[in-house]
Amino acid sequence: MKARPKDPLSSNFGLKSEPTEDLYEAKVITNVSGRTALTRRRLANGRETRAFLDAALDLTSELFTPSLSEHLLDSDEDDARPVMSYLSRRKVLAKARDNCGPDFPLSENMMRHRWNSHGDFLADFVAYALADKHWSLQAAFSQHAEKLISGDNDFSSAVHRVAYEDLKLILELPAYRFQLLAIATSQADTASALAVKRMYKNLSRVWLSLYTRVLDHYGFKFRPGMNAEDFNILLQAMAEGLGLRLLSDLNEPLIDDENKTSLLGTAALALLLALVDHGDGLSIEQATEAHLAKMRAA
Repeated sequence: MKARPKDPLSSNFGLKSEPTEDLYEAKVITNVSGRTALTRRRLANGRETRAFLDAALDLTSELFTPSLSEHLLDSDEDDARPVMSYLSRRKVLAKARDNCGPDFPLSENMMRHRWNSHGDFLADFVAYALADKHWSLQAAFSQHAEKLISGDNDFSSAVHRVAYEDLKLILELPAYRFQLLAIATSQADTASALAVKRMYKNLSRVWLSLYTRVLDHYGFKFRPGMNAEDFNILLQAMAEGLGLRLLSDLNEPLIDDENKTSLLGTAALALLLALVDHGDGLSIEQATEAHLAKMRAA
């Protein structure tokens, strides 16, 4: 059974769920103006700054909603990146005003006071949007770990459930879709490239922490030449590849809502079974050759 993509959940896209995160200390917002670090930190974490960035997130959510996207596909900024032309200063300001209401006045001068150019704003927005993906996943990691560790009697079902929920997040969070835009511009845009690298570094750190906890709990050891980092890279690549196919709305059995399973869960179990040492001490290459030798001799 293949799930149909939902409309983006704009209420869950912004950083409203992480209001205490220090965006300057976390090196998410790095392009605001200010002569001193104290001033830049105050501006980076100011309510107005978040209002502008959250407005850009909401516009991104609308971009991935067919019924709302048409009015966004034009540009009125000279320094807007082509793939982000929907985030003109005018549109961002209008959305921020609409979000905040008349009791919290916002102006174009407030935006210009924080960012010298619209390009600086877009650079910070890329980092902000990708950080949202990281924080959204991090909120689910603790639940994932508990499911995997408490699933001693049915570990496979627990893996399937975690993989299923990960793919559902790809459907529901516009941050995943925005990741594709950021990657598309990263080769030609230094800010996008740095934000993408930081996102992958943060995700790998948290995923590795989860894998280490689960692997230690069950006493799993990798085959010679393999480690948890290799497992993480391979599994992330499979998740992103299947996520792309899911977002493309192909007629493929990628996810089963009724049984809470997916091809990602199957891939994760297959990868774990292949890379974990079965007690023979063989590398993955040696184990493959040994298996083929047994088949030939049978």
